[in-house]
Amino acid sequence: MRSGRMKKGAGLVVALLAHPAAAKCCTDPVSRDVVVVGGGAAGAHAAVWLRDNGHSVTVVEKASQLGGHTTFFRDSASGKPINVGVQAWMEYKDAFSFPERMNVSTSGSMSFTMNTAEFIDFTTGLPVEGYAAPTPDELYPALQRYLDAISPYEDMVLPGYFNFPDPTSIPEDLLMPFRDFVKKYNLGAAVPQLWDSTVMGLGDPMDVPTLWVIQASGIPMVKALLGVGAAAVPASGRLYDLYEAVEEFLGDDVLYSSTVVSAERKEKGVTVQVESATGEVTCIEAKRLLIAFEPTTENMAPFRPDGTEKKVLSKIGYSTVYAGILQHPSLQISHAYSDRLPSTVPSNFTEFPLASQVGSINYIGDTDGLFQFTAVGTDEDTPETMKALIGQSIDAMIEAGTIPASEGAVAFAAFADHGKVHARVTADDLRSGFIQDLLSLQGHKSTWYTGAAFSSGFSTVLWEYNDVLLPDLVAGL
Repeated sequence: MRSGRMKKGAGLVVALLAHPAAAKCCTDPVSRDVVVVGGGAAGAHAAVWLRDNGHSVTVVEKASQLGGHTTFFRDSASGKPINVGVQAWMEYKDAFSFPERMNVSTSGSMSFTMNTAEFIDFTTGLPVEGYAAPTPDELYPALQRYLDAISPYEDMVLPGYFNFPDPTSIPEDLLMPFRDFVKKYNLGAAVPQLWDSTVMGLGDPMDVPTLWVIQASGIPMVKALLGVGAAAVPASGRLYDLYEAVEEFLGDDVLYSSTVVSAERKEKGVTVQVESATGEVTCIEAKRLLIAFEPTTENMAPFRPDGTEKKVLSKIGYSTVYAGILQHPSLQISHAYSDRLPSTVPSNFTEFPLASQVGSINYIGDTDGLFQFTAVGTDEDTPETMKALIGQSIDAMIEAGTIPASEGAVAFAAFADHGKVHARVTADDLRSGFIQDLLSLQGHKSTWYTGAAFSSGFSTVLWEYNDVLLPDLVAGL
């Protein structure tokens, strides 16, 4: 772990003022071609691309390491590294060239086989008696039908919205609620697998425009589920190998444990003030700014968005997603517990619990009682409320007799707050030209955007998105 590293010898640290957001610009700021704010999958890749193409860069990262949603936990008992958050790199075009560029292998693979699943109403703790999960003979043809139905729209949405149609020409498939899309193409048997994989992060996936389900679990994911596309990991099994290599490559051009506290953005250049966890302030003057985080109202506040930006970005809704590893002596080894509603009996595959909810608690093979979980919250939730909800869900199963009582309580070996993710707007917003308005923000006030709000949440898709976006960003530098 690292904190507060910066370019040595540049003379850019000044004493923290009482109100850093209102502080005057440093008299000796560092100068860069591009300042990247956010060191997750998109930001880390962008920084390497910029350096490889001859441009100076500084990355501002609020965490003590790069990688964003890619973190890991090492089981002390087995020594096994366990990915937390991102589980694999889904094959998409030639995006595996990025790990190869960083001398990180993609020779490992992720298995989508499930433990013995138990479908539980986590509110009551009772099994959903009579629920019949799709059989393989039902699941895989449905997944293929889903792939066939969304493939015509691939170039419109991946790796970004560069070819998205005008508002009057948007295919109705992309606008209709996913519930209707499922009915139209007879996809019911595929929906539980999509929900368990990534779609639960949408909060209410059945009633959002199908576009957002495609972005949450689209072609790369479905090909991996069908076994016709790779779900790759390094030979070590640890995805974080990649970001360690990026950290080594970028060296002191990353400011860790740091946030932007104020910014001045003009049509020709930006100045940002960055505060570290230790209270130091760094000033950076750059020709371009690359935002590599979710552009929520809260995240954008230090950048003082103007009316044009606010009008677009304020329309975006998000979910909050949490992932991690837990232990509880009552949970049964080799079991997976999935949250379902009684209304799904016997085979209603279009109804799911709404946030706040714990999607699944799954045993991690070859460990001493470790379970991986995914949970989805609302705007009002915090890590504390979600930990409490997870504990309540397990307690409910104990009280219902679904799992045995035991001494002890839930313990979290790892807990990752992914913040606001799965950006989405309404169908009416799409018909009103939201995508075109979103794209128009690129380059406005010397600011460019990468990340899932402008693309899709899969790392490999984001890397391909950068390969298209960044040549425009650096044009004229």
